[in-house]
Formats: sequence, structure tokens, C-alpha cells
Amino acid sequence: MSVASIQTSSLAGIPTTDLAIARKILRALLPAENGIDSAIIAQTDLIGSIVRGRMEIGASIEVGHDAAVLAAHSLARLFEAREDTIKCHQRLAITRDALGLDGSDVGCGTDKLVGARRRARAA
Repeated sequence: MSVASIQTSSLAGIPTTDLAIARKILRALLPAENGIDSAIIAQTDLIGSIVRGRMEIGASIEVGHDAAVLAAHSLARLFEAREDTIKCHQRLAITRDALGLDGSDVGCGTDKLVGARRRARAA
């Protein structure tokens, strides 16, 4: 369900400006989360390409090593950014709840599996 298509008729006591702002934040949050994940994927592809390239040309293991190490360090920093983004999402959810907004009112989908629910469903 898109953020724009959410019905507001059941939100009688909530100021429409609060709801609009919460939806605007969500529209900014989701691309930020996806962007970090995309950067992680790109960085792991880069690391793999460096290592595979060295192997394919039959070069010594030290060829490209410095570049691969730098790419691995930046990958670690991307995961730190991902962790901070997760915390940001969690704190925004706390704020949303404190304002009396429901996740479905804002556009937070319930179709995403989280933590233990995902593991239980997979079993």
C-alpha cells in the first residue's frame, strides 16, 4: 500500500499535519535504508571483483591487496551506517507511537518480517 493511498477517516483525534509530516519522514526513510543496502551490495561486488580479477589474471596474491583491504574497511563503515539507520528507524517508531500514530496510519507496512517472526515463519 502506498503512503499516498492510506485512508485518514479513522484518525479523528490526530492533527492532519502530524500525519502528513510522519508520512513525509517515512518517504525519506525508506529510500535511505534501501540506499545503504544497495551500497553494501555494490561494495561486496567490488571486493569480489578485485579478488576474482587477481585470480583470473594469475597475479600474485599481493596484487590488489591494498585496494581490497580499503574496500573491506569501507564495507565495515557501511554496516556501521546501516546499524545507525536501524536505530534511527526504531527511534522514529517510538516517536510515532508517542504521538499516537499507528504504523499503518503512517504507511509502515505490516508485510515486512522482523527478527523472531521471520525465523519462526521460516521454520
